[in-house]
Amino acid sequence: MSIPCAVEDRLAIQDLLIAYAHAVDNIGNIEGVLGVFVEDAVFDLSGIGLAPVNGHEGIRDFFTNVFANMAHHAHYLTNFAITAYAGDTASIRAYVTGMGQGKDGRGVTVHGRYYFDVVRTSAGWKATRYTMDFLMPLSGTLENAQ
Repeated sequence: MSIPCAVEDRLAIQDLLIAYAHAVDNIGNIEGVLGVFVEDAVFDLSGIGLAPVNGHEGIRDFFTNVFANMAHHAHYLTNFAITAYAGDTASIRAYVTGMGQGKDGRGVTVHGRYYFDVVRTSAGWKATRYTMDFLMPLSGTLENAQ
């Protein structure tokens, strides 16, 4: 059952997504990325053609590879919407424009949506599941993320 989301929770949940984008854009900040997720989170990018991974170990391995191959990232989030809220759990959707340039000079631009399922923990809101889809055709290649 969804109940109205308290403004403080909405802002804290939005801040979690912003923290994710900042960590990804700070190439090499794997601990910042992991800090967004619970230990057994599902990180599922199959909606954009990448293999899903599970837990901090899988997320760490994914970003170790991404950061080894990428020189620059920039992610811009808009249109935040709480899509479900039950007090200690919630779901949020945000639009994203993400750009990256690989160390090999190849670039990619994505226009899509982030979907995060989150839970309130003793350390604040954390993501339990993350997925993404495209709104526009992919510009460039995701090879540097595989």
